[in-house]
Amino acid sequence: MIFLDENGSRLEARGTGFNVKNVILSVAKNPGRMFLIAVLVAACASFAAQKKDAEEQARIQDSLKQVEILNLQREIESLARIRLQKADSLEKLEAAHWSKRYAESQLTEEHQVETRELDGRYTKLSTDLGRVSEEVQASKDVTAEAEETAKAEEDAFEAFNTQVRLSIDKSLDEITGDYPVGMGERLISLNKAQREMAKKKPNTLPALRYYLNDLLARHEMTYTQSFGPEKSQVGSRTDVEVYRMRLGTVFLGEAATDNGEIQALLRTGALQGKRYEWNATLPADMAESIRAAINNAYSGLSKSNTVQVDVPMDLLQNKAIKNSISNKGDESLKTQFAEWFKKGGIVMYPLFLVAFFALLLAAERFIVLMYRGHLGKRFMARLNMLVQNSRYEEAANLCLQRGTSLAMVLFAVLNKANDTRENAERSLQEALLREQPKLERRMGLLAAMGTIAPLLGLLGTVTGIITLFTVITEVGTNDARVLAGGISEALVTTETGLVIAIPVMIIHGLLSEKIEKVTSELYMQSMALLNRIFDKEK
Repeated sequence: MIFLDENGSRLEARGTGFNVKNVILSVAKNPGRMFLIAVLVAACASFAAQKKDAEEQARIQDSLKQVEILNLQREIESLARIRLQKADSLEKLEAAHWSKRYAESQLTEEHQVETRELDGRYTKLSTDLGRVSEEVQASKDVTAEAEETAKAEEDAFEAFNTQVRLSIDKSLDEITGDYPVGMGERLISLNKAQREMAKKKPNTLPALRYYLNDLLARHEMTYTQSFGPEKSQVGSRTDVEVYRMRLGTVFLGEAATDNGEIQALLRTGALQGKRYEWNATLPADMAESIRAAINNAYSGLSKSNTVQVDVPMDLLQNKAIKNSISNKGDESLKTQFAEWFKKGGIVMYPLFLVAFFALLLAAERFIVLMYRGHLGKRFMARLNMLVQNSRYEEAANLCLQRGTSLAMVLFAVLNKANDTRENAERSLQEALLREQPKLERRMGLLAAMGTIAPLLGLLGTVTGIITLFTVITEVGTNDARVLAGGISEALVTTETGLVIAIPVMIIHGLLSEKIEKVTSELYMQSMALLNRIFDKEK
């Protein structure tokens, strides 16, 4: 503790044990000092009280701190227990975690083992699948090739069936015009073949057998010969007993046993239809030669198996024998016209239709021009007299009674006789324009008929040439009559077209000239009447 003396000197008192008496004495000697001491005493008392309060507060604070420390210790202990519990729980959780991790690792390892096994099996299965896929694809390719081959073979077989069917149908169509010997058997065989091919599932082999048998029979007939009794039709007689001599398909002669009548089978030279025809109108010398050849064959075969006879005929038939031996003078014009018409083919029908139509048109135009284009001198003389006397109404009635084109044109002028010249000329032009088409009607159609006829003839020529080349393709060019028949058909239509076209064009020219004459007369007479009427009025 520190004190100050009256002089302001510093006095120190160490500790609490200082001499109070000395202090009091020192204060009593100095009143100021006493006041100061009183102040100091009060301060010390106050300080002591404060110190005591502070100590009390400190003790309270210490108590509170101790309580707080106890509370904290309890909390620490509680937290420690919680920590221990948490640590135990954490250890348990960690043990469970590691146990779980161990189980997971075991499962993972097992999964990896299984995965490796599955990968191996997958790899093996993939390899097997690839190999099987390749085998399947190869099998599909083989199957596709087999199907294509089967389809091709099926198409080829179908085409073969179609070809066989067409060949059979063609043989049936042509058999009626082929060599007539053995035609019945051939028709039976071909009809059987056609029925086999017409089934839902065609029997190709039987049909082909029938067809080839027919071809072989026809071929055999071409290179064989025969002689013997047969039943045949001679002229109009049927079932006549005859002796028949056949040399291939180039000669066939028959002699009746009852009256010795002779007939021979000859080519017609036609490209279509019947190519062979029986001819019983042979010249006497040729019929006698055939009869002698048949008699020699009969007598010779009765002695041996072979005999040599002279056949009075061109065996190759390179000449038109039928035409040379037929008696054309005995045929009527109707028969000759029918044969000529038949040679022209199907185009002859439209050609004659054109000719008939052109004839009708020409007749109709001729009648119309004779009526409407008539230019009567007596009529004109009487009309001129009436006009000269200015009797226009009577002249107009006269024109109406006639009714010709000239009368109608003159009536148009007379009807305007009391009108102006301009109106009369206008009426005249209208009448001319009205009458001229009536005169020229159907003339263009008649000219077209004259143009169509040669074109149809040219069409027939083309069709004949086409038929000719078709037959040449089938039978070749050994037979000159085949070529002649085709050329004949082609030229007949051209000839007919020109025969029709030339008269039609001549008639068209004559009618056109008549129309021009009538038209010129109409213009001349109408203008003359117009000038006469209006010049007279003027």
